[in-house]
Amino acid sequence: MASILVTGVAGMLGSNIAYLLRHKHAVCGVDRNDVHIAGTHTVKDSVLNIALLSRMIDEHHVDTLIHCAAIVNMDACEIHPDYAEIINVIMTDNIAWLCREKHVKMIYISSDAVYSGDKEGPNLETDAPAPVSIYGKTKLAAERLVLGRPGTLVLRTNMYGFNYREKLSFGEWLLKSLSEEAELNMFYDILFSPLLVNHLVDVLDLCIEKNLSGLYNAGCTGAISKYDLGVAFSEAFKLPNEIKRGSMKDFNFKAPRTKNMSLDNTKLKQALGIELKSPLEEVQAFRTLYEQGYGDKLKSGR
Repeated sequence: MASILVTGVAGMLGSNIAYLLRHKHAVCGVDRNDVHIAGTHTVKDSVLNIALLSRMIDEHHVDTLIHCAAIVNMDACEIHPDYAEIINVIMTDNIAWLCREKHVKMIYISSDAVYSGDKEGPNLETDAPAPVSIYGKTKLAAERLVLGRPGTLVLRTNMYGFNYREKLSFGEWLLKSLSEEAELNMFYDILFSPLLVNHLVDVLDLCIEKNLSGLYNAGCTGAISKYDLGVAFSEAFKLPNEIKRGSMKDFNFKAPRTKNMSLDNTKLKQALGIELKSPLEEVQAFRTLYEQGYGDKLKSGR
């Protein structure tokens, strides 16, 4: 059994880690938002509080820290680059330093936004990263700082699923919009490899078990456009809402977007000895979780 400290434990990934792994591992976490998940110990505070993290590592005999906390809003990073640098880079470096001092395994959750998006075919870990946004640049800078310490693990990923907090995740927003027959305009010219967050937690659990280190892409097997993902949701939930095919070129984002964020997950699958689902299989898994009431169970924290 591991003793895990999760930063950003109220976020989608952090809360699902706590909820799904609490019966197998000892889980504690920090977040600026309130979190009440039975069987875990969480503290409402800033992840910037390194002294607090140090005390929690000591008090809970932490051997693994999963660093999920970050500014993930790409436009916010573009508008406030200095703050993005503090949270996404400097904070990560401080946590990496602390983990090394305390002999704690660090797992850093990175992003597919580190790739340029110009490549034909899925992005490999060996491809030279060339992020076009401030968000992507801060995530890449943080990756390099983390990987500069021995024994660390970095996962580049893109995920969706159910949120602990009341704000809607991408998957929940898409389902709600389809249910309400809202007008949807989704991009046909952005490819990505989104992994259901529950399956990402399974991956993390195996990474801890096998003490995996290095750099890995953690996406589903294959790629899909945002438009096709919307159609897949519509078909899976039998909600025949019209979805308009839109182009990212038609939207005035503050942060530049990349066309191809697809991830080749071969290296991760071989390292863990697993298979990962296709984009359409992930949609079916999301539907199954929805029918089982998983979202409500997660929000209840019971």
